[in-house]
Amino acid sequence: MKLTCERLPRYREAFLRLFYPSVCALCRRLLDLHERGLCRACWEEARKSKLLPSEERIRIPLHHADEGWSLFRFEDSLREVLHQIKFEGRRDLLPIFQEELAHFFARRPQLAFYECLVPIPLDPVRRLERQFNQSAVLAQQIRQITGLPVRSKWLSKKRSTSPQSELGREARSLNLHQVFRVSPFGRVENRSVLLVDDIFTTGATFEEAAKALKKEGASRIAYLALARSPSH
Repeated sequence: MKLTCERLPRYREAFLRLFYPSVCALCRRLLDLHERGLCRACWEEARKSKLLPSEERIRIPLHHADEGWSLFRFEDSLREVLHQIKFEGRRDLLPIFQEELAHFFARRPQLAFYECLVPIPLDPVRRLERQFNQSAVLAQQIRQITGLPVRSKWLSKKRSTSPQSELGREARSLNLHQVFRVSPFGRVENRSVLLVDDIFTTGATFEEAAKALKKEGASRIAYLALARSPSH
């Protein structure tokens, strides 16, 4: 009976795929039953952008953040996967990173001593357009690994901003100047916070978010991006 019960989810998945075939987000090949989002070949191609452990620390100095980390270079197949998540609503692709996140935190046990996870927020208009915040979903995946609580409402955006991807370095900083607000119910004083986002380019987003949290008394701020610009 136990063996039969264990097989039921696989039978259900096989039945559903008869009517709703699942294809690879990159090559469009029909996925095998055990594959999710990407076929094995495309996932291995995307994993070529994975950083070595010695490269994971982001060494660009930020004034208000104390340390920063990332797992991948934002390039090639990995870039296409993140674009589909961010701009095409492919929330279902985020779980493919769960194993790599688990390995990362196993290598960085010091990050588990931060008290909470705070995802970089979207403004209400963009949140409505996308139907989900990819950074908040990533934070929830990290919560499953570390047990750290997610404080999604501690940080919000005061106003809509232009997409950072369309701006140069200086314009990015101006675009986000004092854009983040800490909730009056956010108990950030003397707290250590791990900020979470999908992509690190110049650091302007993390810098402004960390600045807002430090202004309200946060003691230490780290940030984690799933991927970062290859130039870094």
